[in-house]
Amino acid sequence: MRKTEVYQVRLDSHEKKQAFAVFKQLGITPAQAVRLFFKQVVLTKSIPFAIENQNIDMEQLLKLRKIKSQSSAVNPRENDQADNDLLMDNHMDDHEALFDELNALLGESDQAP
Repeated sequence: MRKTEVYQVRLDSHEKKQAFAVFKQLGITPAQAVRLFFKQVVLTKSIPFAIENQNIDMEQLLKLRKIKSQSSAVNPRENDQADNDLLMDNHMDDHEALFDELNALLGESDQAP
């Protein structure tokens, strides 16, 4: 039998209730839904659905990243030098950086309040 692990996630109460109602209509548990999501991520090596948010313009976000990256390369602040070096040398995973920026825009964090 495969080893399993527990992973906790902080959710918005209203969104959780809505999602759980959908899972119930589909005849699956929330745990089954999460496992299905993880399996699809592994199979597709991507998020298995389009990510849409009316508050986020992905094209604009990517343009802002490029501008920020270019301005940091020209005038790096002393305190940000280590971060700029990581970005310029491509040591930071682009996907992780993008998700960090999206979380910042959405006001979300992995940190507990």
